Amino acid sequence: MKRRFAVKTGDRERIVELDDGAVRVDGRDVDVRVTQVSPGIWSLRRGDEQTIAEVDGQGGQSGTTGATGTTMKVAVEIKRPGQDPIVVAAEVADARRASIVAPARPAGGGAPVVVRSPIPGRVVKLLVKAGDAVSAAQTLVVLEAMKMENELRSPRAGRVLDVRCTEGAAVESGQDLITVG
Repeated sequence: MKRRFAVKTGDRERIVELDDGAVRVDGRDVDVRVTQVSPGIWSLRRGDEQTIAEVDGQGGQSGTTGATGTTMKVAVEIKRPGQDPIVVAAEVADARRASIVAPARPAGGGAPVVVRSPIPGRVVKLLVKAGDAVSAAQTLVVLEAMKMENELRSPRAGRVLDVRCTEGAAVESGQDLITVG
């Protein structure tokens, strides 16, 4: 069953489509399989990596999403093996009520992908520069947060179009770091 949601985190809103485990974000396929394990618990798999997302549907306020189109505030706790959990606050609504629409795909291939900081921290290693060719899952940048180093990898093969950070710079959660085309 195909389900479409408008998901807002901070000031960014995305259209997320779930269709029998396949995921599309803003009209682009995402290389991850999503399975609901139990109410509020989701498994996200990419290759042999698994992430567990635990969704608190109350999010501190009541609300529902669906036929009524009301926005639901949620807290999502993301758990990866060997890493500290990350909690993300989001607002989820029926995609028909979204303030943005999914962008059209360009005719000549995939659209550029922006790698964003998942957490606030400091850039300790910048491993690419504009113009570099990168492979899927290649480490692009290393962030330090709470004395832990977090490698941010390229979501696909391509060429680095833009680098918007420098080594030693402080970054915020959701900040654009690198664009891969």
